Amino acid sequence: MMDDLWRDIRFALRSFVRAPTFTVVAVCTVALGIGANTAIFSVIDRVLLRPLPYDAPDALVTAWLDGSARSGSDREELSPLDLRDYGSEPGLFERLAGWSEWAPTFVGVGDVSVLTAAVVTHGMFSDVLRVQPVLGRTFLSEEDRPGGERTVVLSHRFWRERLAGDPSTLGRALTLGDEPFTVIGVMPQTFRPPFVPEAALWTTAQLDPQRCGRGCPAVRGVGRLAEGVSIAAARGRAGALAQQLAEGYPLTHRGVGFSVFDLREDLVGTARSTLWTLLGAFGFILMIACVNVANLQLSRSVDRRPEFALREALGAGRFTIMRQLLAESLVLAVIGGVLGIGLAAWATDALVGLAPLSLPGLDQVSVDGRVLRFTAVLTLGTGVVFGLVPGLRRRGGVDQAFTVALRHPTGPSALRAALVASQVALAMVLLVGAGLLIRSFHELSTEDLGFRSEGVLTLRLDVPESRFSSPSAGAVYYEALIERLEAMPGVLTVGATTSLPLTGNDRDARFRVQDRALPEQASGFAWVRSVTDEYFYTIGQRLVEGREFTDQDDAAASPVVIVNESLARRYLDYPRRNPVGDRITLGELASGTWRTIVGVAGDTRHFEMREGARPALYFPHAQLPSTALDVIIRAAEDPSALTADVRTAVAEHDAMLAPTRVIPMADLVGGALERDRFVTSLLTLFAALALVLSAVGLYGVVSYSVNRRMREMGVRLALGAGGEDIRRRVVRSALILTAPGIGLGVVGALALTGALEALLYDVPVTDPLTFASTVGLLSIVAVAASWIPATRAASVDPVAVLREE
Repeated sequence: MMDDLWRDIRFALRSFVRAPTFTVVAVCTVALGIGANTAIFSVIDRVLLRPLPYDAPDALVTAWLDGSARSGSDREELSPLDLRDYGSEPGLFERLAGWSEWAPTFVGVGDVSVLTAAVVTHGMFSDVLRVQPVLGRTFLSEEDRPGGERTVVLSHRFWRERLAGDPSTLGRALTLGDEPFTVIGVMPQTFRPPFVPEAALWTTAQLDPQRCGRGCPAVRGVGRLAEGVSIAAARGRAGALAQQLAEGYPLTHRGVGFSVFDLREDLVGTARSTLWTLLGAFGFILMIACVNVANLQLSRSVDRRPEFALREALGAGRFTIMRQLLAESLVLAVIGGVLGIGLAAWATDALVGLAPLSLPGLDQVSVDGRVLRFTAVLTLGTGVVFGLVPGLRRRGGVDQAFTVALRHPTGPSALRAALVASQVALAMVLLVGAGLLIRSFHELSTEDLGFRSEGVLTLRLDVPESRFSSPSAGAVYYEALIERLEAMPGVLTVGATTSLPLTGNDRDARFRVQDRALPEQASGFAWVRSVTDEYFYTIGQRLVEGREFTDQDDAAASPVVIVNESLARRYLDYPRRNPVGDRITLGELASGTWRTIVGVAGDTRHFEMREGARPALYFPHAQLPSTALDVIIRAAEDPSALTADVRTAVAEHDAMLAPTRVIPMADLVGGALERDRFVTSLLTLFAALALVLSAVGLYGVVSYSVNRRMREMGVRLALGAGGEDIRRRVVRSALILTAPGIGLGVVGALALTGALEALLYDVPVTDPLTFASTVGLLSIVAVAASWIPATRAASVDPVAVLREE
């Protein structure tokens, strides 16, 4: 058996050498399909299929405040008291810890820089993630109490690159945000936490539960479920706890729940559907490639009919010939698979580099042993699929074999027509999907965001609270910085806010309206932002009623507030009545500070591109100051040209301060669109490739059919048919071949495009314009693919054809 197999392989290699064009086309087609599928599988395998790199990862969950009942999100930050009560619920968590982002300025090694870092509560490393440092230790419980010693644990990368990997770093003091922190440990090189994975270092949160009570969002929860507790059971327990807190603390917890999610599911989020959609698209490309190669094999087998007839006459059985054909297909598949692995290695790097997704394990994606085993199975399966087609088509005995070998076919066989139809159907599904995504991306990218991003430069500043003796000192500090920036050449206006549009960096609060009962509930919820005067003008956010803030709205002035349209419509009966002049207070008690509404601002897309506006309150920064602000600068020309001067101005204002980021607002908007752009571009690319492969396949079938029907064409021309008649007949036959595929493709697209629904924006999955455009495009491609063979058939010399006969 092995001798026979080796002989079949040698024969296959010799036959491929004799047919170089067929071999190159077939191998490249297979390599393309296998390489693309290997690349996307390598990403899916690492991100979705492999366990997270922590001990017992199935028990890891995220814990959030659920504000969906009050028009918020089901994933909102917890207050310190919520974290305490949530984590101490009996039998729910083995341990629940909290974390939040931290961006300290680092002084002492090189220039002043801003680090990507995080704060965590005690037990995050030792009990939740169960990871130990390679040097030193992690945090003690007493270091996580208010007023405790300030300590840090370093990432291996930061320790190696910024501190030269010095073992004596332990015990050393680092200046972070004007405060000294003692280094107590270094984490392993492979450690990537599920939060802020690129963090340079971590410190303790030192949360004070009494500082701001239960209405103070401060941390996000990551926990390890108690043994035997499922996600469903944890959600039930969390719901019961939320109900208890709502009864005990109605001012802060009425309408507020708790939510629990599997850690991997929470980290991956909507990227799961994106990745599976891409794998489906790549799979379609592989199927189209298989059909193309099967068609090539079938055409080649027709030309080899005399060879097969002679071999059968000499005693070769049907099994022997099928084995030979299968061996040839497997050899083609293996060669294509080897080339596909090389293509996959490049494509994997390209996918990871271009993917605008922050996913667990994405930085570790590679074509490793698991992926190679997948590729091997895929390669062998591919070889069998397109190898069986010509083999199964063979039937009958020796006499029939000779009869078929000597016969002139007059048109494409039913099998070849079915293969073309399947190609067209697969391409139709991909083209419809790409068309829907293109329309969706256009709708999303042209959506009114409520502000003007062109010509605006943004920078994030976070000044340590320890710098200021009082909140008003922080307001004065930023006023002086804004004046310095406004004096720069090329700067038109400067404003600042605690939360930029599209960043969603907000907190919400209850409010009451004086002498007015609010609909739905006794008090409303709104997202709170502090802004400086000139903010609305600088960002290009319109005021639909009233006025903007001015420099007169300082700490000594009467308290004022601006509401957005969503709040005014939902709670203040706008636009039937003008809410300017109404008075509101935060909280539900009438003893609070009453603020006069002086304006109504237009809505903005604040949390993400796809999400509409939520009710919002804008306060003058002088009356509600913050130490962390996003500064926005409207430039006369290109805002990027101001980057260096802005950094210099900040350094001159405060040598111990550096901006976290300096980026044009247009780039932030582009970043918010990046995922949609990536998926749309990739699916469009492969839809175009599918269209080309289908056109090539159709061209091959029509061209082969025309070559076999030259005698018929010559006779028709000799009997008086015109060249246009011949051309029309060939094009019509191509459209007849394409029509069943288009029909099947429409049905398939209607059945499968539902998987795209989560990726679409303001476009129905049954969009008639997309379907009609795709049908028209495929018809045009069918005409174009058949035009060259049709022209060749129309120009044949009937005398020469008849003389050959």
